[in-house]
Amino acid sequence: MLLAVLAANVVLAQSPGGTGYDVTGVDVDVSGADAVQARAQGIREARRKAFGLLVNRLVPAEDRARLPQIDDAQLENMVRGIEFVRERPAPGRYSATLNVVFVPDAVKSYLSGAGAKIVETVSRPALVIPLWKGPAGLEALNDRNAWREAWQQLDTAGSAVPVTLLRGDPTDQGVLSAEQAYVGDVSALARLNERYRAPTIIVATVEGDKTSGGLTVRGMRYDTQTGARSEIPPMPVASAADLPAAVKAIHAKADQDWRGIGTVRRDSQDSLDVVVPIRALSDWVQVRQRLGAIPSVKSMTVKSLESDRAELRLEFFGSPEELQRTLAQAGLSLSQEAGQWQLQAR
Repeated sequence: MLLAVLAANVVLAQSPGGTGYDVTGVDVDVSGADAVQARAQGIREARRKAFGLLVNRLVPAEDRARLPQIDDAQLENMVRGIEFVRERPAPGRYSATLNVVFVPDAVKSYLSGAGAKIVETVSRPALVIPLWKGPAGLEALNDRNAWREAWQQLDTAGSAVPVTLLRGDPTDQGVLSAEQAYVGDVSALARLNERYRAPTIIVATVEGDKTSGGLTVRGMRYDTQTGARSEIPPMPVASAADLPAAVKAIHAKADQDWRGIGTVRRDSQDSLDVVVPIRALSDWVQVRQRLGAIPSVKSMTVKSLESDRAELRLEFFGSPEELQRTLAQAGLSLSQEAGQWQLQAR
């Protein structure tokens, strides 16, 4: 069965989890009359910057323009806490990296009062394995090259797909080789993921000479919850200087694809009775696994299970039309025939 090892630990129903009201990795660099005032100004700026990122995450683009200006007092009341990841104070200057955690109810009240729809995107972290295949073959996992550096420079703050880069240290190399990552050895990827626990693994490869000539970027995305995988189509790159743009393109596509599945509109909910045709056990397993990885599916109740069909009751956020589009992006087809809804893997 496709990627059965990676999909072994899939959950069957989406549990209500974090709603994404924390913003991490907020960088500030401000000046003030003295160190105390500079620090206070830096914290205010961090709150404002984090709130902007949060709004981009929660509010559809068409609704953002209607939001009224918010003052520092209002913003302070929306913040539950601030974590000081790194501080670099200096006389009259404050430079730091902070994490800001907001109070969900306070943020929702402000946004709803402004007439904005709230779209909650459940984040889906990704582990990136950067590979370089040159004329002599694949470089080692710990090779320090322009491709790895491009991924290290990627800013995923506020993204639905925050990225962790493979360390490539002896522990990683003990369970996965560059060759195994390149060919998609799912057993080795699963062993590696016992360390990182990432819902998505992106194997991103550059092919070509490091010092001259054009390059080609390609790869694969692996969903460790459903076992699904998708190709990153080949992308020509003129030179190593253009690799950061290729990194952004790969990440933007992953972010866009996940937002299509992971976005939850909690202002409405509905339910449907559906039939899942079963020709083989793998049909039922595949549908169940993919449903379990969709945040807008609130719950799944098995009403009956027979050798050739299963009857389910789906409780979900949004409308049936929105559910159809979300399921399609997750590789599931929901259609209505003779007044009955049918659900099956595509």
